[in-house]
Amino acid sequence: MKKRFFSIGLVALLNPLLSQADGVDALKLDSEGYIRHWVMLAPIALSEGESGADAIFKEQIKDEAALRPKAGDKAKIGGKELTWQNITAATNYFDFNATLKTVNDHAAGYMVTYIECDTERTDVIMAVASNDEGRIYFNGVDIYAFSEPRTLMLDADKGKVTLKKGVNVVVFKVINEQNSWQGAMRLLDKAGAPLKDLKIKLVPQQESP
Repeated sequence: MKKRFFSIGLVALLNPLLSQADGVDALKLDSEGYIRHWVMLAPIALSEGESGADAIFKEQIKDEAALRPKAGDKAKIGGKELTWQNITAATNYFDFNATLKTVNDHAAGYMVTYIECDTERTDVIMAVASNDEGRIYFNGVDIYAFSEPRTLMLDADKGKVTLKKGVNVVVFKVINEQNSWQGAMRLLDKAGAPLKDLKIKLVPQQESP
């Protein structure tokens, strides 16, 4: 069953390749408001016979909503140790398989980013998409899930979020059933214009009071 929900409001996007991010300072959204800088953990094999629709609502990492990783952090899952790494998407979507340089079917992956704001920003539109199933936690709150296989399509889902002053944490989980494994996210103002004045960090930082 397909599910979409916006407890706070959310989400959608599109297109390829990833490379290592060089630093953690002075990173920003691109000219169209897309987030290209992430901390990635993948691939996590799904249980045998488990569907993507089931896996998207199951925690592959304990307390996944509270993830606050940085590059180099380790996670042991199913007897396999994985390492979080910084990535920068070469275009307006990220591609797990391109980054890993392998095709990974029946797998889950996580992307985390930290958005820093000088002031509170209300009525922000978050637009997202995933190939296949996707789930998003925003500042620890479960705000969005899509539970059917699909191809990536820009701005597939949208909703409102409030960016608080200080650090805002996005955890984006994507399940791949077969073949392409991608996701995208961008931030717009209430009129639909891309936000450009936000800072992106790749390490968890102390939040402003």
